[in-house]
This record gives sequence, C-alpha cells and structure tokens, in this order.
Amino acid sequence: MRCAPLLASLVLAILWPRPARAYAWMIRHGYTTCATCHVDPSGSGVLTPYGRAQGEILLQSRYGKPAEEASPAANFLWNALRTPDWLLGGGEVRYMGLRTKIGDGPTTGDLILMQGDLAAAVQVSGFRASASLGYVTTTGSLASLAGQVISREHWVGWAFDDGALLVRAGRINVPFGIRSIEHTMFVRQTTRTDLNDTQQHGVALSYSGELIRGEVMAIAGNFQIRPDANRERGYSGYVEVSPLSRLGIGVSSLVTHAAEDLFLRGVANTRQAHGLFVRASPWRPLVLLGEADYVVQTPSGAPSQRGLATMLQADYEPWQGIHLIATGETLDHAGSGISYGGWLSAAWFFAPHLDIRADLMNRSELIGANRYAVLAYMAQGHLYF
Repeated sequence: MRCAPLLASLVLAILWPRPARAYAWMIRHGYTTCATCHVDPSGSGVLTPYGRAQGEILLQSRYGKPAEEASPAANFLWNALRTPDWLLGGGEVRYMGLRTKIGDGPTTGDLILMQGDLAAAVQVSGFRASASLGYVTTTGSLASLAGQVISREHWVGWAFDDGALLVRAGRINVPFGIRSIEHTMFVRQTTRTDLNDTQQHGVALSYSGELIRGEVMAIAGNFQIRPDANRERGYSGYVEVSPLSRLGIGVSSLVTHAAEDLFLRGVANTRQAHGLFVRASPWRPLVLLGEADYVVQTPSGAPSQRGLATMLQADYEPWQGIHLIATGETLDHAGSGISYGGWLSAAWFFAPHLDIRADLMNRSELIGANRYAVLAYMAQGHLYF
C-alpha cells in the first residue's frame, strides 16, 4: 500500500476508535453461542431479556450478594420504561479520554465520544428486525446516513427451527473471526471486519446450535457510501465448532472486490482473508482468545500484497466484574518486516449497565520503509440502556 494513506489510517484508527459491545470471553460461563443473549446471532447489539439478566448475574461485581437472579435494574433503561414483550430496547454511550504519542512527535490528548447510539429490535413469532441510530462527532464515517448521524446496522429477517436458523437482509456486521470491542487490532483492521463502521449491506444466513454455530453473508456493498464503485461485493463467513462447553475452534473466509477501493485511492482491488480462531477457558477465571488471518490484496496494475495478522489475548477475572487483560498482536508484511504491539487493559463492571476500562497500547508499526512507535493511554466509561 502507499505509505501516506496507511499512515493516515493508522493515526485515525488510534485517535477515533468507536467500539460496540461484544464479549467473546463469555465462553468462560459455557456460552459458546451468542444468539442466547443477543438478537444478532453472531453477537453484539441489542440484548434479549435473557442476555440482560445474565449481564447482571455474570458480568457485574456482586459485592458479596448471591448472583442467583437479576434485579429489575437489568431491564431497559433501568426499568424506567417498560416495553412490550415483542419490542426490545437498547443503546450505548461510551466516552473516552485519550493520550497518544506517535514516533518522536508530541504527546496529544483528547476527549472523544466514541459511541452514542440508540437501538431497538422486534421479535414476533419468526419475524426479526433490528436497527440502530447514533451520532458521531466527526464526519466521514462509513456508517453515516447524513453528516454525523449514523446507523451501524439495520436489518430484517425470519427465524426458523425455534430460532436456530436466521435469514436476514440489510446492513449487517460482517461475519468473520472473533467479535470484540478492540476494533483497532491488526486482525480487525486488515480484514475490515470491526463493529465500528465496516458493516456491509447484504443477505446473511446463520445457524446457532450446541455443537456448531456459523454465518455466511453475500455482500452487496455499503450503500451508505458513494460512489457505487467504492462498494465491495463478495462474501464473508465463519464456522465455529465447540466440542467442549468452554472451547470453540473456528475458521473464517472473506473475498470481496471493489472497482475503486476506498482505501487505495480508487484503484480496483480484490481482497481475501482466510483464518483460524479459538476461544478457550481451561480454568473459569481465565479465557484465551486467539486469531490468525492470512490477508491478500490484489490491486489492479500492482503486485499482490500479502500479510499475516495474529492476535492472542488472555482475560483473567480474579473477582467477578474485574478483568485484567493482556494482548499481543503481529502483522507480517510478507517479507518486508513485522509490525507488532501489546495491550495491557483493566475493566470493571461495577454496577448494572455500567463499566469502566483503562488501556495501555504500545505498537511498533511498519509502514512502507519506515517504522513508527505508537504509544496510547485510554480511559473509558461505558453505559448501556
């Protein structure tokens, strides 16, 4: 890739992260599938009533109280607004303080509204629908509807076989790899499969079973960007097998083509990403998440660009609600060098619908022939409705 656009992408990715909520480490409690707690069968977004209850019982600190059942505070808007059974409410606000140093440059600081979304879902018999509407402080988001008003996802579908199968169409999170909130990691950036604004319009088929879960999507493009030539078309999907209650092993695959790639200054480009991922909890307080993705880009008139992105994360929960997290990541630029980084994080789910998190990220990133040291300190506050 050209050096200048990549450097700009790196800086923007660090300065403007806007993650949504998805906790792959729930596998420590034997939850190998996501459809039990989320309307989206692959995780994230609006919670089901059961998911809300488990969020209070299993996620937040209990302060010595038994975790046998959830209080009414687990409901939408802390039970201030009761919705009918067929209508599920949701939404999130996430605010962050950030300090960043890139190379020999000065340390800069900012306060960022990472996420301010309202969401709703409908479940009537087999009918399913979900949509979100939000606001961002900058323009140019790939999820933009108009200016700073965004919609990360909106879809309708129909569930079969008691909800095990779901067919849906609309703007959907791309099914690929481990769904997590750290969308600036190499595995999420290089595959363009984060929860921030890389959702695509298309049709998806998902299956959620005790042993196998998976989803495949026919990608029609992101219709919230213009012109049409910038839109990627192709497919993406994953399959995960869970031979044990706290172990999941999966494969992912993605192939798309754009007549004028949005990130390559209008050059026609075919992207491929194929990888493996694993979620394991050998001991309930500890969850290991790993992913490795082989990525190929074939821009028109230029040699193919190949790379391998990897991630390994350990999440340790010494007391319920407190998470100590260590993450390592690499990006092999096909013989030209390796970018690598490490994260140290701590999170505390201290009350219903509320958590805080702190991160220290240190990267050595190779861009073209140059290497850049990136150091970032992040402190976040998060509430969901």
